[in-house]
Amino acid sequence: MQSKFKDWGDARVFLAVFREGSTLAAARILGINQTTVARRIDVLEYALGLKLFEKTTRGACPTEAATCLAPFAERLEEAALALEAAALAEQGRAVAPIRVTAFDQMIAGDLGRIVSDFMDENPGSTFEFITTERTLDLMNGEADVAIRMTGSIEDDRLIARKVGKSNWTYFASRAYAEKHGTPDTYCDDMEPHRIILLSHVESKRPNVLRCVNANDLRAAIGSGQGVGPMPTFMGDGDPDLVRCFDPPEGSELNAWIVTSPEAHKRPEVRKFTAFAAPRIARFIKGLD
Repeated sequence: MQSKFKDWGDARVFLAVFREGSTLAAARILGINQTTVARRIDVLEYALGLKLFEKTTRGACPTEAATCLAPFAERLEEAALALEAAALAEQGRAVAPIRVTAFDQMIAGDLGRIVSDFMDENPGSTFEFITTERTLDLMNGEADVAIRMTGSIEDDRLIARKVGKSNWTYFASRAYAEKHGTPDTYCDDMEPHRIILLSHVESKRPNVLRCVNANDLRAAIGSGQGVGPMPTFMGDGDPDLVRCFDPPEGSELNAWIVTSPEAHKRPEVRKFTAFAAPRIARFIKGLD
């Protein structure tokens, strides 16, 4: 029987609804209206003979069939993005570097390996890394892609995909813990321990050592100058560090890969975010 699935673009609409959880959020990312998104999903369901989403008060809930088909749709997405990138290369156009900003440890660690793997598969692609504790303004073009640890992305103009979550707690070096012990719980006053914090973090504690960036903070903790906060997937991965206490309530932060609509127009940026998102998710899930 001849397949009724003829519009490959419907796979892109399907993935957007699958990832975002609603036709409204998918419409914003795709740059089309919500009615068109809903109609395209109806057409795809008819063509495939499957129910892909159940409508709920919270949006569109993927069915078991949708979850099964998502990996195949992602392969279509990857092929389409590769086609775009190859077309640009054939046109002889110079591809600008993809400017990535992330927390320092991510750039120094797994993100570097992800970028290396991407460049192996996409010769000619280049990257610039921007390490700063300041939240860069993606809408004003200060970076193309950001890896952020925060509860939510406040600017709804940005295209954000949640790729994981992490818990935070305080860590100390093993030498420090053996000599001074560690605080038993998180509280406003953890005297007599010196608390190590980034320079922009507000604190009324009297005994604080300030650090310019996350690498400096980690080095200060590792050298035994005090105790300080880190995500558990990083702190637990360092054999020279120990947890002071389990993550306190409310310490969970989401990990996001974020781009601006303007940067998202570049096929190489879209291809990189699609490539990096599941790998960052596996990295965080595997270590947390």
